[in-house]
Amino acid sequence: MSYKAIFFDAGGTLFEPNPSVGHIYAEIAAKYGMKVDSVRIEELFRSEFGRRDKKPNIHAHDNEQNEKLWWRDLVKSVFEKATALQDFERFFDDLYDYFATAAAWRLFPESMKVVEGLKESGYILGIVSNWDSRLLSICKQMGFDLRFDFILASAVVGSAKPNPGIFREALSRASVKPAEALHIGDSVENDIRGAQQSGIDALLIDRHGRKVDNMTAIRSLTEIFNYLK
Repeated sequence: MSYKAIFFDAGGTLFEPNPSVGHIYAEIAAKYGMKVDSVRIEELFRSEFGRRDKKPNIHAHDNEQNEKLWWRDLVKSVFEKATALQDFERFFDDLYDYFATAAAWRLFPESMKVVEGLKESGYILGIVSNWDSRLLSICKQMGFDLRFDFILASAVVGSAKPNPGIFREALSRASVKPAEALHIGDSVENDIRGAQQSGIDALLIDRHGRKVDNMTAIRSLTEIFNYLK
């Protein structure tokens, strides 16, 4: 394979909420009088997020306002199933701001080593994520930004996966052709099919043992090196 550039999704691929979405949601909700079970909230979140991920809203992540509204709608849907809403707007703003900090996230154990290994091997590296401008601050706070040649957040670029615009921008930043790039992510629709529709090879990172027909998948980012041989 003659890849020159490797693109990564961010959340669920390189890093994840710390210690979990359910824990963070429940802890902040308690400040506003909403006592919920963190495990139940985690289950509801995964269900609601998965439902939306299967049928992406093509404009949900293409600007800062839409991104925040998408998350507000998701969080509200989760909490309406778990408790009576109290002071929801202030709660959500607090929650949204907290997720802009590195304290809300942790790198997967292998992420830094894999990224540094690929960089040393001469690959052009980029992050291509459905996110808002908070992504750049998060990566910088984690000391992760300097490992990449560029970081693209959909709300900043004005195009969101699976639309080709953000992938075209990644190819332009990397100065490579579609056949010279590989994209890695955890969303079948946004990452895999989105990249493939742009002529870019894609690799599914599947940390939860899902079975996806006709799709190459890895369980850990360390498997990238075997894939690239």
